[in-house]
Parts: sequence; C-alpha cells; structure tokens
Amino acid sequence: MTRESSLPHVMLICDYQFCGSTERWCETLQTISNKDWNNELAVQVRIKNQSPTQYHELAELAKSILPSTVRTLLNGDAHVATELGYDGVHLPQSRFEPPPTSTKELSWVSVAIHETSELELLGSLGAHSIVVAPVFRPQWKASTPLGLARLRTLVLQSSVPVFALGGIDHSNVDACQQQHVHGIAVLSSVLKARDPIEAIEKYLACFALENPLQESRSTGD
Repeated sequence: MTRESSLPHVMLICDYQFCGSTERWCETLQTISNKDWNNELAVQVRIKNQSPTQYHELAELAKSILPSTVRTLLNGDAHVATELGYDGVHLPQSRFEPPPTSTKELSWVSVAIHETSELELLGSLGAHSIVVAPVFRPQWKASTPLGLARLRTLVLQSSVPVFALGGIDHSNVDACQQQHVHGIAVLSSVLKARDPIEAIEKYLACFALENPLQESRSTGD
C-alpha cells in the first residue's frame, strides 16, 4: 500500500478564526478527541492572522489535545509542523515555494490548488495530495466556486490524490465522489454541527465502501 493510498478520506479543517475564541477552538478539538478514529480522520489545524509566537503556541496546544488516532496536518509552516510532531503540513498558495528540508521528516505534504497550471508545482513542493477549493460556495465566506467540471479536470490531471473543499455537506458528497476525488475536506458543516462526531461519521460512511469510479480510474478504464 502506498503512502498516498493510505491517506484518510475525510479531512476536518479546525479553523481558529472560524471558532472565534481559543476556548471554543479547544472545545472543538477536545470533542473530536473523544473518539478513536483509527487514523481514518485527518485534522488540519488552521491558524491565520496571528503573530509567529501565537501561531506556534496555538499549534502546540492543538497538537497536545489531538489524539494519536487522527492524522494531523498543520496549515502553513513545515518547520513548526516538524518541530511539534505533526504528521504533515498543508501548504496554502502563500507558501508555494520549495519546501524546507524538514518536510522530509513529514509523512504528508498537502497543497492547495485552484488552477490546472499549479499542478506543475506538485513535484517541487513534494506534495502527497492536493486540496481543490472552493468546489461549491462556502457557507461562511464569500468565494466564487470552481464547480464540479473543473474539479473533475483537476482530479484527472493530478498525479496525487485530490480532496474537494468548499461548501461540502452531506447532500453533495456523492457528487464529489463521482468526480473521482480521493476524499473531502470539511469545515463549517462539522464545526457548526450539534454533534460534530456524528457529522464526521456520516462523511466517513460515504467512503466506507470502495468507490467503483475511483477503482475504474486506478485501472485506467
């Protein structure tokens, strides 16, 4: 089994700004930590608009809360991700540069992609997967959606597994799967849910059975 094929199918983005406070953010992380996810869930810790010191402190706090049964990604800084023991790093467009040597110690490098031209950067960035966004219109911020057709094009042209992000909810996961995505990345539909664990479990159930469309892609049919 390759490293890429073993990646979880569901990535939760635990966004500090979205949660609104450190207390609420930690409560969310703790809630997620109350279940043994058996490495079937990835949690991307996203901390924006903070000083370097605050970024490091919050990243360390999140890592101390999250259990070993989830795959952990830190959005932004590969050095900090390595130092704090994260499994991987997610590189947004602002970090599109050859990664530091420290990424070699990370088992997962995720990269944000919006255009087909950006796929050429995957090799130099050492990417193991990409996140394509926004597929649908996000519920919590203004953004122009790419749509399913562009998602499909990016999936078919990508050399690494693709996660769909942006406006994903339980009503459109199947539509994303039909575009051959490896998985989905979710934010507001889980962070706003009355029962975040139940919301995540429903997403995981969508990938519990092997997707025949993904299988046909891997065999070249």
